[in-house]
Amino acid sequence: MNLQRFITEYDESLSGELNIDPLGQLIVWSSFGQQIFRNRISSVANDVRHYTLNLLHHYVIRSVLSDDKTQLGDALQKIYGGKKDVKLTHACLIFLENIYTLSMCDSQSKKGIVTTGVLGIVKARDKFAKFDNNPRLIFGHGSDSQLLTQQLFLGTNGRYKTPMMNMHFFDQKYHYQLAEGISAWQQAGHFILQTPQLKTLFRLLCACLKMQLGVRLQQGLTLRFADIDNKITRAYVQAFRSSEYVGRYAKDFWLAMTRLREGASGALYTALEQAPEKLPAADIYHQALRLSHNEADRQLLRHIVHVEPYLAAIDLLFAGILQRKKQTLEDIRQFWAQRGLDDETLPKRAEQVINDKTLLPALSGTAHIRLERLLNVAQAPSVAAQAIELLKYHEYVMQSRGQLPWITLTGETLTLQVPVRTLRADRQNDGWVNDYYIPQFRHMLQGLWGVEQ
Repeated sequence: MNLQRFITEYDESLSGELNIDPLGQLIVWSSFGQQIFRNRISSVANDVRHYTLNLLHHYVIRSVLSDDKTQLGDALQKIYGGKKDVKLTHACLIFLENIYTLSMCDSQSKKGIVTTGVLGIVKARDKFAKFDNNPRLIFGHGSDSQLLTQQLFLGTNGRYKTPMMNMHFFDQKYHYQLAEGISAWQQAGHFILQTPQLKTLFRLLCACLKMQLGVRLQQGLTLRFADIDNKITRAYVQAFRSSEYVGRYAKDFWLAMTRLREGASGALYTALEQAPEKLPAADIYHQALRLSHNEADRQLLRHIVHVEPYLAAIDLLFAGILQRKKQTLEDIRQFWAQRGLDDETLPKRAEQVINDKTLLPALSGTAHIRLERLLNVAQAPSVAAQAIELLKYHEYVMQSRGQLPWITLTGETLTLQVPVRTLRADRQNDGWVNDYYIPQFRHMLQGLWGVEQ
């Protein structure tokens, strides 16, 4: 079965829920977080180096494929249905990503070259070892051409596809000529052609890709790394040696393009800029709320400040249930009481969510349904009853995934069906458990600010 036809692009909510999100909170908090960051930042898209690399690759492909002088050679005409075939775009993306990764691997011992975070670098090292420091490059879109497994979704383009679509560089099928994307490409072209490191590499890659597209014989689709012009490999390493190096020349462009310094994310930007140390997400959001004076932005920030104390309390109650293989509902009540919490803890925190009349309507689909059902837990009259309602909710989440619940309740006895999970000693009753992309935003900004990571 060809699974690729069922897969769109990298979706962190799919992988993140399976084993580490038994309460299905990820889709709730990430929905609020993405409203803040306009889908420009995620757990897998938060590095200025990869943002810039992906932009360059698409600018090269767009330029080459739209050039009437570029014609497909016999070798590719047998495989693809012309230059507009999306599979050809896939092949170009994989080809360029592989050259970049192998170039970084080849120069990894040089001073100032940071390979940490380079996607596929481990596989690249294996390829160098296996092929006597001269690995193969196969031009194509199939698995034999991919350095990473499922590279179209887990490689640089796959991870940064959604942010770039949201900035109108292309659509789902990589159509570059979008009416709303004209300005974006004009700005991108100005940035790339006015940046010496990228301008040189752009011209070299265009020439390389045109030559590759024009090959006549099938064997011409398979190259060795040594066949790649060393001007290209050196230019890749020079331009993308580290995230902080890229940030120094790309900061202004990406801040303008992503608008991360505007609106609610702009208030978070200022809060992070002013923070003397790595403050927790809660402190950053509260500080951003104090800094923001626009009511629409404040509303987005307030949603998070209002909902997280409740989500964290729900998580704490569930964590108490996971502490022992077998315990009773009375044990859970005692656990709650020993922490200075009572029957009113969840209702009081839920009140803050319910009283914010704009909060629930800001969610849709699964996120809305799950938060609504989570709020129902707080309506139970006692901690024991709340624990029962929470277990019902957990079972509903697991059933929606086709999985078994982690805990079963027989009478008054709770039995754990997964390994015991010890509660962290430093767990605070009012501590946040979800970070709403603050670590990822901080990582992105450190790159943009040229801070060594």
